[in-house]
Amino acid sequence: MATAKEGKKKEYCDEVLGELAYMIQNIKDLREQGALAYGTDSEVFRAHDRHLGDLEEYIDWKLQILTTACPFEWNGLGEAVESTVSVRQPEGGRCIWGLHGRVGVG
Repeated sequence: MATAKEGKKKEYCDEVLGELAYMIQNIKDLREQGALAYGTDSEVFRAHDRHLGDLEEYIDWKLQILTTACPFEWNGLGEAVESTVSVRQPEGGRCIWGLHGRVGVG
């Protein structure tokens, strides 16, 4: 029988997964809108797309890390969300945000 505290943990994990997955989808939508608005050959589009892509990857990376702390029996939001986790270090072994001494530093 699940305790109230275990239920709260599952609700929290569902909320984290849902909100961060929603942010990732919004960023993908923004990238598509940028391509339509400026064209994929535009310097403005390429700059925005690169930074939005970085945000998308960073949020996805953090989402994967956060969900590993969820209860073992937690199933996520269902089959629409991937159930495997693959966390990789940012390219070059350096932190992509310049936060030396924190996660992602090589």
